[in-house]
Amino acid sequence: MGSQIVPVPEGSADDMEALRQGFKGKRGAALVVEGVAQATAAGMNPNIGKSPDQLSPHLDKTLADKLLAEAKGAVFSAFGVLPGLQNPSTTGPLVREAQRHLATWILQPIAELMAEEATEKFGQAVKIDVHRHLQSFDAGGSARAVAGIVQALAQAKEAGLSDATVQAAFGALDWKEALAGNE
Repeated sequence: MGSQIVPVPEGSADDMEALRQGFKGKRGAALVVEGVAQATAAGMNPNIGKSPDQLSPHLDKTLADKLLAEAKGAVFSAFGVLPGLQNPSTTGPLVREAQRHLATWILQPIAELMAEEATEKFGQAVKIDVHRHLQSFDAGGSARAVAGIVQALAQAKEAGLSDATVQAAFGALDWKEALAGNE
């Protein structure tokens, strides 16, 4: 990295060797010193238009940034993180939905396995819920959710559905505990 081939005018063999030794072991410094005597004797003038040649790779041409982004995406996907979270212009709504997705499909099943094992070890029921805390806490969202629930309960009552049927429906949404006793 940072190495160069530097053309220098030819000097004595001792001077060239001293110059070469001065560059040895210095990363990022000139790596190879090229003499010009042989080229001049051959009828070429090597110093015209000659500048140091870079030996360092051009990292912008290696696609390292693209490969890193793809590798991060593969790791995120393996752990259930949605690709939209990698986008720098991602906004709050997408972040919330991605967090809910992660909690629902990745973390909650793991939590349920942990709760099952803890129940066996402690001898009493253990419940781990990672999803409930991700529910909307903004006033507008909560008001719309309550209005929708009340409207659904009113429609269920008009349709003549039994309380057990309504509770079963809410239980399927994991709302059974939140609505228990509130018929």
